[in-house]
Formats: sequence, structure tokens, C-alpha cells
Amino acid sequence: MKYLTKSYEMNRDIFKSDFRDCSDFMLREVVISERKAFFCAFDGLVDSIMLSQMITNPILSSEIKTISPAEHFQLIKKKIVGSVEMSEVQTFEECRFYLMSGFVLFYLDGCLNALVMGAQGWSKRTTQEPTNEAMVKGAKECFVETLNDNKALLRKRLKTNHLKLKQIKLGTSVSTSVVLAYIDDRVNIDSLSEIENRMKNADLDTISDFGCLEPFINSDVKSFFSAVGNTERPDVLASKLLEGRIGIIIDGTPFVMYTPYLFSDNFSSLDDYDNPPFYASFTRLLKYLAFFVSVFLPAMYVAVGSFHQEMIPTPLLYIIATSEASTPFPLVLEAVIIHILYEIMREAGLRLPQTIGHAVSIIGAIVIGEAMVSAGIIGEPMLVVVALTAIASYVVYPLYESVAVLRILFILLAGISGMYGLIIGIGTLGVNICALNNLGVPYSAPITPLTAGSLGDTLLRQSWKKLSKRKVRIYDLEGSSVENKH
Repeated sequence: MKYLTKSYEMNRDIFKSDFRDCSDFMLREVVISERKAFFCAFDGLVDSIMLSQMITNPILSSEIKTISPAEHFQLIKKKIVGSVEMSEVQTFEECRFYLMSGFVLFYLDGCLNALVMGAQGWSKRTTQEPTNEAMVKGAKECFVETLNDNKALLRKRLKTNHLKLKQIKLGTSVSTSVVLAYIDDRVNIDSLSEIENRMKNADLDTISDFGCLEPFINSDVKSFFSAVGNTERPDVLASKLLEGRIGIIIDGTPFVMYTPYLFSDNFSSLDDYDNPPFYASFTRLLKYLAFFVSVFLPAMYVAVGSFHQEMIPTPLLYIIATSEASTPFPLVLEAVIIHILYEIMREAGLRLPQTIGHAVSIIGAIVIGEAMVSAGIIGEPMLVVVALTAIASYVVYPLYESVAVLRILFILLAGISGMYGLIIGIGTLGVNICALNNLGVPYSAPITPLTAGSLGDTLLRQSWKKLSKRKVRIYDLEGSSVENKH
């Protein structure tokens, strides 16, 4: 780590060397009360009006009698510069980080410190309506790519001094600001320290997105499911923090992670709390049903159609047999082919420009599906099964990646061993879900181990009168190995 020196020329030359061939780097040399100084900033990252009115003009117009460099520096810091965010830095690494974060650097000859002053003015996206977590009755705002704006959105939701936003820097080559968000009288201190240690031990050049950091926070990266959730909504994150969870806000990404994350979280949304309890409970049960349909329906069709025809009613068996008699592939291969083609069309729809992406995915599915049935490549019942599966998988979209892979695996198991293979696969999946935990909290809680006090907001949703009496935090769930201390 290299420190600033008292030599004006040496410090200036190091900055010029560090940022050579950087056309957006600005370095202005000035003389203040017969003492040399310079300003540094990046064009496009600072507000030029704020820079001139609040920082450079007051400093350049000041007349100070002959005093020591250190006293001169402190006088500028405390009395001359306007009310802007500022900090003293001693190392070139700190200087580079602040400069590329939209700060203006001021160095005065003969000092061992530099002054960095906030004048951020880069272009940014305004808060808009969430695209991935749309709600019918909820708030219409989401996180953006700017860290300070995201902190403000969360602070606006949680107006309490117990909300803490601890900022750290991660990345061995390029530093990225990451904020740990938590409520200090509800979070578990040991879990908070564990998360911070995992993040600091992440050997990454830079943190470009939350996907880079998630494997280091997740305790078991070999599972099909993740014990780390993410959201683009400030109100969702606020509700999770009130349960004692920990939020991770990364500069430059509009998605915020939080942990511990439970399996049941995939089936609930804030809309549940705006709707009547009977309807919210109904939609939750539909989501659980959709999960089982999206994962197991194709495999069950393959198993029954290939090995257990006696389980199918005779009229339906006749329809399936007639349709499949003209296809050249066995059921298992037919199911795998059509699901892979579906995933290809889905990826094409996602990656193409939005104006044509939806048309390609919808028209492609209809045209190709109809053509394959007409050509006798797949049977009509299989196409119906795939369509039902595709629709059901979007009902539980947070689990889509896991569902897509599990569906193929269960189809292969059913094609090899029928219902026996399917039962073995279901048992293995259940063990995997029950064995997963993060920060000592079981992923399958509160269903197993059973926490009776939390079931009213898991499979079903009780009325607010009953929920208001429930004071269960995430670490109070049965099976949690974390002591409840904060």
C-alpha cells in the first residue's frame, strides 16, 4: 500500500502516471496563498456546477495568511469548502477509489493527506416500476444501479435508528462498495459477522453483479436451491430485515440479496398481504401445486406411459397410444427433446430485443409445436403436457432455474426406472431440501422442523389480527442452530 508524500511533484506525477491515456481524467494545478495545489476528478462522474460553486471557487478565492501546510489544509476542510461530503485519505488506493466514485480530490503541497469531496453527477436511471416483481396493489418503485439511491429508498421505508447500513469495499483489483443492511436489535450478531467474513474472504477481482458474490454467501453451492434470495423491491427488503435477515446491497446492480432465505419464500409475495386471507391462501396453494406440476408432471407422464399403462383409464390410454404410435421416439426421448427445444426458444426470447423477443418465443412455440405434431415427431398429449408444465413453471419464477434442470433429471429417472425412479428422485430431492441451511437456519423451515407459530404465514395466510400477534423472527424457527442474541 503506497502512501501520499509531502512532495507535490511526486504525488502529481503518480496520479498522471496512474491515469495516463485516460481522456476523462482531469488534473488542474493551482496556487493558493503562494502554495501549490492540484484538483483531480473524472469528467462525467462529477457535477460541474457543484464542482465550481461548492469546491473550486471557494478554495481558489480564499486568502490565507502564512501558516503551516497542515493548518492550511485543516482550515480549507473546516471553514472554506461548502457543505459537501468529504473525507481525508492517506493512500493512493483510497484516492483512486474515491476518484472513480465521483469525488473530487484536492492535494496541498507539504501535506501527507488529501481531501476528497463528494460532487457526484453521473447519469443514472430514475426509480421505476419493478419489472420482475410486479404487484397489483403494492408500491411502484424498485432499486436502481446507484448505491446511495438504494440506501435512501431503504431508509425511507425503515424510519428507525436501528437500521444500520455498514459499507465495505470488496475486490482485489477493482474495489466495489457493498453495504450490509440490517436492524441491529433484530439481527443475530454472530450471523452478521459470519456474512461479513465470507464476503471479505471472497477472492474476486471485482464485484460486477450479485451473482459473483452469492456463492460465497451461500453455505452450500452444490444444492439445486439457494439459501440466498434477491429482490428489486425496497418494501420486500424492508420486510425481510424486520424478520432479522441481512441485506447485501452492491453498487452498480438493481438487485439486492438477503439471507437466510427459506424454501417457503419462493411461494409468497407482498400481494398476499394486500389480499383477503382466503384468497392469499388460495394463491399460495396454487403456487405449491404449480411447483409440483412443473417439476413432476412430464416425468409422471413418461413413467406411466412407458411402464405403468395399467394406471391410465382405458379411453385416455387409447388416445395416448394412438398419438404415440406414429412418433419415431420413445416417450422419454420425446420429452427431453421437446423440453430442450422449449428452453432454446425461451432463451432466444430473452436475449433478443424486447420488441421482437416475445414474438419469437410465442410464435416459435406455436409454429414449431404444431409442425412437430403434424410431422409425427411428437404426440399431441406430450405437447399438452409440455404446455402445462411451461405455464406452471412461470407461477414460481424464483425457482425457474432449479425447476428447468430438475424437470429433465426426473424425466430421465422416469424413463429409466418408471415410478420407482421417480420416487427415488423425489426422496433424494426432499433430503437435499431438508439438509440445506444457511447461517444455521434450515432451508425447509418452518415446515420441517415444524414451527407451529409460523405456519399461519407459510402454506396459508392468516388474518392480520393473528399475524400481528406473531413475533417469530428468522432465528426463532425450530431447527435453528443460532443463539438468539443481538
